[in-house]
Amino acid sequence: MIITDKFAFVHLPRSGGTFVSEVIRKFFPSAHEIGYHLPRTLLPREYSHLPILGGVRNPWEFYVSWYHHVWPRDAATPLISWVSENGEVGFEGATRNALNLGSNNERLDALIEMLPEQVDYRKRNIPNITKEAMRRVRGTGVGYYTFRFNHLFGNTNDVFVCRLETLKQDLVRFFEDINVATDELRDYVLRSDKVNAADYLHYSTYFTAELAELVSIRDRQLIERFGYVFEQASSVQMEGQKMQSG
Repeated sequence: MIITDKFAFVHLPRSGGTFVSEVIRKFFPSAHEIGYHLPRTLLPREYSHLPILGGVRNPWEFYVSWYHHVWPRDAATPLISWVSENGEVGFEGATRNALNLGSNNERLDALIEMLPEQVDYRKRNIPNITKEAMRRVRGTGVGYYTFRFNHLFGNTNDVFVCRLETLKQDLVRFFEDINVATDELRDYVLRSDKVNAADYLHYSTYFTAELAELVSIRDRQLIERFGYVFEQASSVQMEGQKMQSG
């Protein structure tokens, strides 16, 4: 979480947060991090008056992005070793495990046992979910992305949530809404390239029909709230990705 004198930014993983953090640090001298992926519920009282900024992305794309980003780096961490069954399953099996987070009590108990009682949010690349936080997912039927969204933002009625698909425009609108937008800030946000982008094919190519449907069930809250749909890659997109990876 990054705090400024004008707003607070809660960083949901793989949802545009790296770019947003870069912008904040560049244009807001008061910016300082008080915890990495710190949940809003832990926001210190002296900052409770600040507007909250967050991000979200298409859940189907999230799972592909998450898989490609964390597996090479975090394979040994409790969550990833649990999801991937110690590296024994690939994208389909790992994603199914993540989606059934709030539905399979036996596997959930095993994960809770692996997690810490407390988290030092000053540190990065650690299990930043506690046993107690994970216990709350029991019986909810939600997938990992919805759990993570709810865990970090809580009641989001008063959170300004940028969609990754329209991140630059949404971010500018947030800055305008709180009266901190400048021409330099607008120009920088709208002209910047993607940050921390992964190299993988269109997300639809990773899903079977059954797995795509499971996302629509487990992450229905986010899908309905933000109007997401499962889209097939166009021939133009696929050709462009082949040229990029060639």
